[in-house]
Formats: sequence, structure tokens, C-alpha cells
Amino acid sequence: PGSTSSCQSGSMAMAALLSRFCSSRSAAAALLRGRGGLSASPSLRCSTEEQRYLSSGLVGLPGEGGWQSPPSPTSLDKVVKLETFAGQTKEYIAKTWLKFHEDEREGRVGWVLSRSEFKQLQQNAQESPIFVVPLEKPEGYVTLVLQWQMQHPQSKLGLLTTLEEFQKDSLSANSHLTLTHYTELARKDLVLVRGDVASAKLINAFEARMLTKRVYEHYLDPEKYARWVKTFNHASRQFDFKAYIKELGFLA
Repeated sequence: PGSTSSCQSGSMAMAALLSRFCSSRSAAAALLRGRGGLSASPSLRCSTEEQRYLSSGLVGLPGEGGWQSPPSPTSLDKVVKLETFAGQTKEYIAKTWLKFHEDEREGRVGWVLSRSEFKQLQQNAQESPIFVVPLEKPEGYVTLVLQWQMQHPQSKLGLLTTLEEFQKDSLSANSHLTLTHYTELARKDLVLVRGDVASAKLINAFEARMLTKRVYEHYLDPEKYARWVKTFNHASRQFDFKAYIKELGFLA
């Protein structure tokens, strides 16, 4: 990945947010409470290297060995033949895209957003670039950290890693589910989304579909966004993780 001036402000905002969030012991402790929550130290730590990276404008995926290219091409014409959709209705394109991603054995999921939904997503992701998304498991749940990379002109990504990996070193944490957004058909009121699962043992395709739904619900529903996402980003001491997972149905 290379640097670009267009994502400088977004990266610097992320750095500032992480600095505030990592300094909040109460927010970190809240994330670690509850049945099945991940165990870790009571505070998140942000390294100088991380702050320097986030303010540099670089875009890519974290992982062992450094930052990597996204698992799927970030250009739609590298995924499908665009002429296939020429003259087709948005309903046909959406149905075809979702059908193409039905096979869970491929480790991918498909999603579709309208142009207005994507515009709202971009605004909210810029305002609130990080969030926690719990994933149900038989023994309880795993807390995932969602980070948005939406400022780069060639790629619009959502990355989900585990809280444990994020705390250990966010620069080397693997993205276990990557959401890639394709805007080439926005003129047809369509933004196509592909979710790539990197770790089937942690997140299977069925769970990826559920996580994708949960991500967009919380960033596009005004009430959910204001109550949970915006509070988490801008008033972390008021974020009630226990109430959040209770609303999701995790606790009796």
C-alpha cells in the first residue's frame, strides 16, 4: 500500500481517536466484562509506531509480516465482467451479486447498499471510525474490533479483528473479515459489498453474514448509531457494553 494525501485527515482522526480510547481504562475494562469476554490487560495501549503509521495516510490490511493487500480486488472489473451488467436493472444486478456469493464454502458473503446508504455509511464511518462487534459462540462470545478505511480513493474497506489481537498490536492484527465496497455502479443506485473470511475457524461464512448485517445495522440505523457507535467513539466513558450485548440478546 502507498500513501495518499486524500486520506491524511482520516488517518490523523483515527490516530487521535485511538489515543483517546486507549487512554480510557474504564472503556477497556468494560469491553472485557461479561460471559465469554476475551481476557486481556485492563487498558489498551497505542504505540508510537502505530500513531505514526495512522497519520501517514497508508492504507492496507494488517497481519503477520506487515500490512497486506486486501483479499479481494478493490476494483469491480477485477471481480466481474462489467459488461454483464450493462443495461440491466439494479434489481437484477443485486440479485445476481447475492446469488454469486451464496456458496458458503467459498468463504465469502455478498451484500448490497443503496447509494444513499453508502453515503451515510461514509459519513458515519468518518465520524466514528471504530466499533466493537460481538460474535456469538457456543461458549459465550468473542469481541471483534471494527475499523473503517473509507478515505482512500481506490479502496473502501471495513476490517474486523479480535479485541485480543488489537490490544496486543493493532499493526500486526489479522483482519478476519474484510468488507470491500464497490462504487462503480452507484449511478444505478447500487454499491456492492464483498465480505472475505480469512479465518474460518474463528468466523464461518454464516457468522460472517450475521456480522455484516450487524455492522450495517449499527452504522445505518440512526437510533443504533447514535446510542452505541457514536457514544463508543465520542463518549466512551458512557458506553455501557453490558447493556449493548444485552440488547443484542447475549444476556438473559
